[in-house]
Amino acid sequence: MKKYVVWLLVVVFSLSMVLTGIGCKKAEEAAPAEEAVEEAAPAEEVAEEAVPAEEELAGQKITVIFPKHEMDTVGIFESQTREFEELTGIEVELIQAEWDKTADKVIAEMSAGGSAYDVIEFDNGWVAKFDKAGWLVPLDDYMPSGWKDGLTPGAASTFSVGGKLYGVPWNNDIRFFLYNKKMLDDAGISAPPKTYDELIDQSKILMDKGIAKYGIADFWAKGWCLCNSVTPYIYSFGGTLFDEDGNPVFNTDPAVAEAIQFMVDALNVEKITDPASITYFQEDAMNIFVAGDTAFMPQGWPGIMATSNNPELSNIVGQVAVAEWTLGKTPDTQATMNLPEALAIPKTSEHKEAAWKYIEFMCSKEKDKERGLAIGSIPLWTELYTDEDLIAMYPFWAQFGKQLIYARPHPALEWIEEWIYNLEIETQAALSQEKTPQEALDDLLKDIEGNL
Repeated sequence: MKKYVVWLLVVVFSLSMVLTGIGCKKAEEAAPAEEAVEEAAPAEEVAEEAVPAEEELAGQKITVIFPKHEMDTVGIFESQTREFEELTGIEVELIQAEWDKTADKVIAEMSAGGSAYDVIEFDNGWVAKFDKAGWLVPLDDYMPSGWKDGLTPGAASTFSVGGKLYGVPWNNDIRFFLYNKKMLDDAGISAPPKTYDELIDQSKILMDKGIAKYGIADFWAKGWCLCNSVTPYIYSFGGTLFDEDGNPVFNTDPAVAEAIQFMVDALNVEKITDPASITYFQEDAMNIFVAGDTAFMPQGWPGIMATSNNPELSNIVGQVAVAEWTLGKTPDTQATMNLPEALAIPKTSEHKEAAWKYIEFMCSKEKDKERGLAIGSIPLWTELYTDEDLIAMYPFWAQFGKQLIYARPHPALEWIEEWIYNLEIETQAALSQEKTPQEALDDLLKDIEGNL
C-alpha cells in the first residue's frame, strides 16, 4: 500500500507540474498535460552521480545566480557548491539573494545581453518570455544521452520548448495547506478547515482561547511573494484572470474581487490575519508559524515540515500536520500554487561546458536526495519517490499527493514581470484600504493595457 501511495503521488505530481495558466495573446499555448507526461526511464538508466568535469575545465571560473531557497536553513546549496569545486576544480562564484533581487539582476543582465552569469535562475513564469527573446541554450546539447529521462516528467516538460530542455529544476516549489494539529486538538477542533468561512471560525476559537495569537500570518509584502499569495486566493474562489484567448477578465469576474475582499476582511474586519502580514515575506510568515503564534499556513512549502521539527528553529516540534485538502471558498474550488524553478545557461555564457557540469552535479539524483533528507525538498527524480530513506522520513507525502491535483501556476505571460509588479501594487492598495478591490482591479487593467 505504501508503494502504491507514493506511486500515486509521483503520477499526480507529474500532472500538476505541467498544468499551465492562461496567458495573453502573445503567450505560448500550453500543451495538454496528457501530451506532456512521458513515462520515466527505469531508475538504472539514471547516472548515480554527476560526472566530474573534464580535466581541461579545471581552473575555469563560473558565476552562478539563483535565489536563496526559503527552505534552506542549513546552507546546503552553498555546501554542495563547495563540494563541486573540490571534485571538479571549477571555481564557482555563488550569488544568492531573496527572489525579487535575484530576478531583477537576471532580467537586467539578460536584457542587456551581458555575460556576467554562466548559470541563472529560470522561473516557470519566464518560459514564454525567455523563449521569445532567445536568451538560453538548449541543455540537450550538453547533457549525456538519456540524462533527463529519470526526471519527473512534469519537471522536464515545464521548462521545455519544441522538444528541447532549457532548464533543469532545482526547486520543485509546490505549496501545501499545513496546520498546527496540537492547537486544534487543544481547542477541541477535530479537523482543519476546508473553506475560508471555516478558517475564520476556527481561527477565532483559537484566538479566543489564547491558543494562537492569529489564525494566519501571510506574506503580503510588496513583491512576488504577494502575488504567490493573492493568486491562489483568486483561484480558490473560482476566479479567472484571463480567458481562453488571453484577454483579461480579472476586473469583470466577480470571484476575483471577492477573493481580494476576503483578504482585506481577514486582515481588517475579522482580524484573524497578523496585521504585520503586509510587511512579511515568505520566510517571515514561516517564522511566525514555527514560533507557535499562528495555527494555519494555507500556502506552506514542503520544507516547513522539516523546519517545524528542528528544535533549534522551532517551538512547535511534532505539532504540524498536512491537510488532505487545500482551502477554498467551497470544497469544489480548491487551489494551491505550482512554482517550480530551474537552472539554465545563457547564450552569452563564456563557460557553457563548465556551467553544465555545475547543473549536472547540483541537480543529480544523489544531491537531490541529500537535499530532501536535509531540508525536506520535493525530489526532482522519479525514483526518489520510492526511496526508503525518504519515505521513512516523510510519510506525509501521501497528504501532499491529495493536494497536488489542485496545483496551478501563474498566468503564462511574456510580460510576466509587468503583470506581477502591477498586481502587487494594486493588491496592496486594496489591503491597505486605499482602494476597494474592484477599484484596484479596474486600475490594474489600466496599468497593463500597454502589454495587451
